Amino acid sequence: MLWKIVLILGILGLLLGLAATGVSVALPVVTDGRVAWDEGPIFGVIGGGLVLVVSFLMFLVGLIFVIKNRKR
Repeated sequence: MLWKIVLILGILGLLLGLAATGVSVALPVVTDGRVAWDEGPIFGVIGGGLVLVVSFLMFLVGLIFVIKNRKR
């Protein structure tokens, strides 16, 4: 049961990381250059990337243990 929760949290974290990274990358493009890369978006990209990496590892660990513990 615990590994299913880890798997679900990993999936939700992946979605959150993709959303944060996508918004941060799109911000300078959407605002026509009024927001520079030096200001805010670079921190969002770094934070979103960290969330993506940690969530992907959680997803993999949860998936491995869910498949391993599956009843045949």
